[in-house]
Amino acid sequence: MSPRWSKLLERLGNPFGTAEAAPDIFSDGRVRQGLWHEFRDWEALFQLFGPAADSPWQAFHCPTLFAAIDRLRLQPRPTEIAPEIRDPKPPGAWQWLGPDCLVLVDLQGALSVQLAVRMLTEGPVGAQLISAFDHWPAANPMRRPFSESSYLGMAPLPWPPSQVDASVAIDSMDVINSMITLAPRVYQRRQLGIAADAPGIWLCDNRRLVANKPGPGDFDNRYYIDESILPGPALLAQHKVSRVVYVNQNTQNDASDDLRSFLNQCRGGGMSLSQMALEQPETWAVPLPLVPGPSVRLSGLKYPKSQVGGFGVKVPVPSEGSGGGG
Repeated sequence: MSPRWSKLLERLGNPFGTAEAAPDIFSDGRVRQGLWHEFRDWEALFQLFGPAADSPWQAFHCPTLFAAIDRLRLQPRPTEIAPEIRDPKPPGAWQWLGPDCLVLVDLQGALSVQLAVRMLTEGPVGAQLISAFDHWPAANPMRRPFSESSYLGMAPLPWPPSQVDASVAIDSMDVINSMITLAPRVYQRRQLGIAADAPGIWLCDNRRLVANKPGPGDFDNRYYIDESILPGPALLAQHKVSRVVYVNQNTQNDASDDLRSFLNQCRGGGMSLSQMALEQPETWAVPLPLVPGPSVRLSGLKYPKSQVGGFGVKVPVPSEGSGGGG
């Protein structure tokens, strides 16, 4: 069990009833038909959207969002895939994606999931997905669980998501819905085998730094990516990673502030940095050189976390007492 998993279980009072590792869904003997609702529990998604069991990146895979599915009894639903993700890939797309590469996909959370799965399934050697979604979602407004029969024939939610909860700093149901939708595809590819040295793709949500400061009654789950979620240059060099590819919406956009220190450290360690953009499909085949901006101090007034980090807390209404996020 990874240190992050153990820490989370300790903090939440072990919501799953056991600290033992979940059954391996790739060798548990169950026959799966490739239907989305076969993967709707946290154990399945945590393994599917995580690295190989013997991967050096296992300790960096954030369990927070997955644990919330069980703890809050979230009810994921299938969703449509964004048109820009479905676009035909240009010749040579992903051919650069090899074992010497680390990828940071830093888009709106659901788009990061959707694009990373495409890279996993279409890349020449596969890939390992690593969650950097280090925040706790708000509970589903729907309290009554779906019946098993209702899953059959359930229509996917339209894209873009229309049911965004404005009272939540980072409403992540679209992330979880995208995971559920693409889980059968990931499972099918993982069944073919993914090597422990396959390239790692970190799934990031670029809304983490642009969320408005929540007001009274809102749910504050702001966070930023810190050093516990990313391997240092020495560990990367140990595993022969010599290239970092940063993926965002457009190459005109700078790297997110909380990733600049990491990128500058990698560059200082002699690694190659490049950038791929969702809106520029030609970069899917040939990423462009990247020079990150100067490192930014994260802690303080510019990027405050909620009082419980990314775990989330409701900001109290003044009449309800003191405390809360901010």
